[in-house]
Amino acid sequence: MINERFFLKFPEEFQKGILVYPPSVNDVVGNKEFNSYRQLLLISQEDIEDRYIEKHREDEYIPTPFEFLLSSAYSDERILQLIKRAFYFFIKEDVTILVEQKIILVGNLQENLDKLKELQDINKLKIINEENYFAFQNLLRQSLGEKELEPPNPNEHPKIKKMKAKARYRDRIKAKQNGITLGVTLASICCMRIGLTPLNIGEISYAAISPLMRYCQEQEKYNIDIQSLLAGAKKKDVNLKYWIRNLDD
Repeated sequence: MINERFFLKFPEEFQKGILVYPPSVNDVVGNKEFNSYRQLLLISQEDIEDRYIEKHREDEYIPTPFEFLLSSAYSDERILQLIKRAFYFFIKEDVTILVEQKIILVGNLQENLDKLKELQDINKLKIINEENYFAFQNLLRQSLGEKELEPPNPNEHPKIKKMKAKARYRDRIKAKQNGITLGVTLASICCMRIGLTPLNIGEISYAAISPLMRYCQEQEKYNIDIQSLLAGAKKKDVNLKYWIRNLDD
């Protein structure tokens, strides 16, 4: 499902006034730390479990993505600063990571302390914690044009988890072999005659790149199928689908 606000580069509110801003193509390409931001903030429960399984450590306690983030922040000052920059990249606000309290305060620290004196309740501040972090991650995924994830099943059998982990590993290998680079994608879109060129494509939202590419491909396929039918191809041999539709169906 396309988030129309992110598609058009408008921010989306998360909770209590926390806004998530969709990056532009220029924001992503021009920031050498973007991949690190994504790895830190968007790591999923399955990603973490895969790491433990690959290292034969699945019998250990496996942290949640939020616990993984806090642990990373606590372990290294450089990673802590990187995490802070990652949050600012998406929400345009500073954050304070309180590892022992297991919360992330959004906004200026001094202003938060002043509000806390007045409100006498830290839960009334802008907070990201274990309870809302999964939803926050999904909103970040939308801001990048990615699909939301379903909550993990805590009661899933360990053998099934291992099987799924192996399947994901194969998928990652296949994706690396068959995937096209962002540069190729951008160049291709510039050749689709929709008004985007190397001079302006960097200004659109990064979230718009994937759907633009997919719908242009679907439109091209539809036109080719129509031409095939007009040329005498049998209907049963052509899977004709109109290109304007929800491609997530």
